[in-house]
Amino acid sequence: MGVRVGGYGFREATNPAQEEKSGTGWQACRMNGFGVFANRPVGKTFFVEGGLDTYFTESFPTSEAMGTYDTPIDRSSALLSVAAGARFMPESRLSPYIQLGVGAELTQVSLPALGLEDRALLPMGFFGVGANLRVTAKTFVGASFRVNAMGYYDDAHFQTELKPETELATQGQFYASFAL
Repeated sequence: MGVRVGGYGFREATNPAQEEKSGTGWQACRMNGFGVFANRPVGKTFFVEGGLDTYFTESFPTSEAMGTYDTPIDRSSALLSVAAGARFMPESRLSPYIQLGVGAELTQVSLPALGLEDRALLPMGFFGVGANLRVTAKTFVGASFRVNAMGYYDDAHFQTELKPETELATQGQFYASFAL
């Protein structure tokens, strides 16, 4: 079992005037959050994992309120996910892994400036890479990087509706876990 903190952002094309400010372009709908997860080994190499996370729009670390949207958006989401993975060097102190997962996102989005609001249950999927560092026999810390396919609210449509589209988002997570 473990706890994790992380953040994600969607890719949005940057215009030349904003390139210096936005850097990578992965800050659209920037969200931070935390969650809990449990994983179970299946043999020495493979594992399955289930997680429950909550994310919300946040300006940290980009210092741009509610991401790079032209119209500020307020979004909060709960993500329920399951994944299967494979560990490399499972007996080593540092053990990298890959994983593939699916899940659902329950999200609430509002644009106070336009009076628009939406609630949706959206599918999601991801591919991830990460590494565990064994601190003690039953304590681990680690980090993961995921590429998610999930619901994105494109600000090009905000004047008329809130309609999610499937887009890619990159996600980073840091975690601590404990073997029971």
